[in-house]
Amino acid sequence: DQHQRGVANGIAMTLQSTFKAIGPACGGTLLSWSQKRQNAAFLPGDQMIFFILNAIEGTGVLLTFKPFLTTNHY
Repeated sequence: DQHQRGVANGIAMTLQSTFKAIGPACGGTLLSWSQKRQNAAFLPGDQMIFFILNAIEGTGVLLTFKPFLTTNHY
């Protein structure tokens, strides 16, 4: 049980560090792409950024509901 917690903590820290490194690059790419879309007919510029960020946040909120959570059956 203690060994599994150590492995889970290691995986969590590895993923956290990876996404901290990748996040700014992806954010900068999204920002520059949205600046090119200022005159687009569908979701121009800043609206596209907030649409994508809200979709990511909505997915995170959805994953916190009970059907997606694991439960221990002791």
